[in-house]
Amino acid sequence: MKILLDSRQMKQCDKNTIEHFGVPSLVLMERAALSTADEIDRYFREGGKKGQAAADRETSGKKRTALIVCGFGNNGGDGLAIGRILFQRGYEATIVMPPESGRISEETRTQKEILGHYGIELLHDMPKGEFDVVIDALFGIGLTRNLEGVYREYLTEMNQKSGLKVAVDIPSGVHGDTGEVMGVGFLADLTVTFAFAKPGLLLYPGAEYAGTVLVKDIGIDSRSFLKEQPFLFAAEAEDLNGIPFRKNRSNKGSYGKVLTVAGQKNMAGAAFFSGKAAYLTGAGLVRIFTEEQNRIILQELLPEAILTAWEGIKFPEELLSQALSWGTVIAAGPGLGTGKNAGKIIKFILKQAKVPVILDADGLNVLSEHLKWLKEASAPVIITPHLGEMARLTGKSIGEIQKHLLQVAQEFAREYNVICILKDARTITAWPDGRVCINTSGNHGMATAGSGDILTGILAGLIAQGMEPAQAAAAGVYLHGAAGDLQAEHTGTYGMMARDILDGIGIVLKEIERIPR
Repeated sequence: MKILLDSRQMKQCDKNTIEHFGVPSLVLMERAALSTADEIDRYFREGGKKGQAAADRETSGKKRTALIVCGFGNNGGDGLAIGRILFQRGYEATIVMPPESGRISEETRTQKEILGHYGIELLHDMPKGEFDVVIDALFGIGLTRNLEGVYREYLTEMNQKSGLKVAVDIPSGVHGDTGEVMGVGFLADLTVTFAFAKPGLLLYPGAEYAGTVLVKDIGIDSRSFLKEQPFLFAAEAEDLNGIPFRKNRSNKGSYGKVLTVAGQKNMAGAAFFSGKAAYLTGAGLVRIFTEEQNRIILQELLPEAILTAWEGIKFPEELLSQALSWGTVIAAGPGLGTGKNAGKIIKFILKQAKVPVILDADGLNVLSEHLKWLKEASAPVIITPHLGEMARLTGKSIGEIQKHLLQVAQEFAREYNVICILKDARTITAWPDGRVCINTSGNHGMATAGSGDILTGILAGLIAQGMEPAQAAAAGVYLHGAAGDLQAEHTGTYGMMARDILDGIGIVLKEIERIPR
């Protein structure tokens, strides 16, 4: 997993680098400016879409034009240094800064003085016309208020210009920790951020404003954490390397047994998707505990599965008890319904299971009325709510949850000692110890019926093979999204169905088999 830092931790790392290790702040600023200028040059050199006009201009002998809009903090200092570097490289650099109000940082004041020595004039009013590149260095990660007045005017005009738009560290107006847009935000094509990515660049709506995000080394690394370790992460393809290696000398019993408790009458599809996903992820055996009415359908759809079917109105305690003693991991809830028997089944599983339990869909809807069951669970529990299910579990509105995805997932995981996988456009995995992971794989084509059931099966398949639940959670979410991304290349996103995601699982995992271990 890649390390992310929130605003507070990034500022502390910056401070530790300067005060503990003795790296001057201006050195860090110069490295940030150089790395940003290099990326701008690379874009035009490689003929990016919006770089064509600049390339034509250079061919005709005219200078490329750059507009750099700066604030008074160190982000503004980065911008002033970028403007100077581009000027030295032959750009026609126009630098805009509001009239000074006495709150300029020491480093930014120094950069301003350096510009004066080069004879570069600062403007206060936004110039008319177009530029090859528009650079936003108004505000950094510390912004916590809505932008008004001259700043709102600046950003509105900058967004209307047609050149390549580059944000320095984070687009102005985007909250560094939540991705919230505070009144107005800079719509970047490219964000060059420093040392570590920030959660606001990955979470929506901030991710839509950030464009392509590049993380550049400026001399701040993990040594600058000192005693405080990071708690925010982003899932990546390398996390799949933790999936257990399959040995030549093995059999179906070597890869675990998944018990899928799913599917009331007319909901056989949920049980199928979950069960097949577990098999495709590598589980050795899958048993589906379901209502008798689903038997024929499931035998036709998934003949590889063992079926334990029950019927009647009486809670099948003895049958379920036998099934629980069989499984290596239990996945419960998809298509289960919310009737009395469903409630009894979920309660029984949480109290009796001795192996990891994954709760999804109707299992969570039942649980929302009996949260105390989680605290009575005798085995590790993973919950996988979407926003509506999380609203029922927490009593919060969907809007409030979306605005504070990290915090909501983190608090629930801590309070109930569960691994919470909160599903949204950016799915969040939160562990009871406070760690949080943002997943960036996946696409909007996966917003389709059955997709969540597949995730449940993937998680179960990974745990069945021996992955620890904590490790399987982040890897499973990433695998689910990667399978969807791969299939989107073939089907597009409009026509994607859950069965397409199933097809992608094996293809993604095939790449892991090629990695020497």
